[in-house]
Amino acid sequence: MSLVKRCSGSVAQTLPDGTANPLFCPDSPKCEHHWHYVFHVNGRRYRASTETHLKNLAEQIEARERARILEGRHGIRRIPDVTFAQFAKLYLSDHADLHKRTADRDREILKSLERFFGPMLLRDLTAHRIEQWKRERLAGRWRAHRQKGKTKPIQPATVNRELDTLKSMLSKAVEWGKLLESPARNVKRLRVENRRTRILSPDEQTRLVAACSGKLRAVVLLALITSARIGELLNLHWDDVTDQELVFWNTKNGKTRRIPLTSSILAVLRTLPRVPTHAFVVTNVATEQAYTVDGFRCMFDRAVRRARIVPDDDVTLHTLRHTAISRMIAEGHNDHTVMALSGHSSTRMLERYTHPTEEHKIGALESIGQVLDATNTPQSPERAPVRAKRGSEIPRFSEHFVGGRHRARTCDLRVANAALSQLS
Repeated sequence: MSLVKRCSGSVAQTLPDGTANPLFCPDSPKCEHHWHYVFHVNGRRYRASTETHLKNLAEQIEARERARILEGRHGIRRIPDVTFAQFAKLYLSDHADLHKRTADRDREILKSLERFFGPMLLRDLTAHRIEQWKRERLAGRWRAHRQKGKTKPIQPATVNRELDTLKSMLSKAVEWGKLLESPARNVKRLRVENRRTRILSPDEQTRLVAACSGKLRAVVLLALITSARIGELLNLHWDDVTDQELVFWNTKNGKTRRIPLTSSILAVLRTLPRVPTHAFVVTNVATEQAYTVDGFRCMFDRAVRRARIVPDDDVTLHTLRHTAISRMIAEGHNDHTVMALSGHSSTRMLERYTHPTEEHKIGALESIGQVLDATNTPQSPERAPVRAKRGSEIPRFSEHFVGGRHRARTCDLRVANAALSQLS
């Protein structure tokens, strides 16, 4: 154990500038200044004030603090010293590359996270520190991986994807014994209002297809016909194209999806050159590999501008899938058929693709108006209901629930009086 007092009687009474030295104390260590403990665990120094001038009490405080650290409440003795950057490499090699289809995306995200958390020890990572990272990421104070130029604010959806990767990584750290508890477990995702419901009109589809050529035109047509994702189309092999269907193996939900091969799909595939050395349906001749989504995005954005679609920044590659699914639903195809073609697992996911047109809205309002008009139409005298005369057999009140009592009531006081006179 090591207890020290910062004051001393052997130091100079004044500083070089002539002011009094605050550490000078002629009565040290029997003065009323507080004791400080200093000790090392796993090569790390811990020091703090005991907030007392009594040595016996200070020794007890130091012993309790040392025991608390050694018990692992600070994660010192039970877990090794691993930095964020070191475990990020371990996470990629032993988990992401083996079990995740988004390993490349995780690698880019972790490169961005290392700019903020890289040299930090995993045990020093706190929930508050993660909240600070979220704030600075939204403010655009940190560049993303491969980002050039000045920083810019990041969308909340992007921050959520990076937070999901961070949570997955820290959960694996707990599972592998590198952490006692994940500091990101209670960190909440940012609220995202996904209002993008843009679909292409028939005229916009025609102009967009006319503005495309070659492989871009084939991919755009296949996306509008099959409602497949662009990544699924770019990863499609010729071996996955049979005489009856297209087979998508690498899908977002991991389930194999089969699309029947129609005449329109076959016509588009015939426009693509089939080279024996090229495995992919859409092959980059320079690399003999599949195109990347980012590369196709640049070509697609230029085609949108050539087609004079306004606003052009609201039309993305996913708009093609959105348009195809929305057309299927608008044409009256049942949900299970659309789900089988689009690859959705539940009907709830199709809600964002349902876009009632103005004609549908007006038709619904007019149908309700017609019913109300028929109800409010004055009836002819022949169809007028016959009202019950006073004293007739038709009761004026219900024989069930009236006034909170379940019994029949008479329809007129004269009838009641006649009944009472007979009883008397």
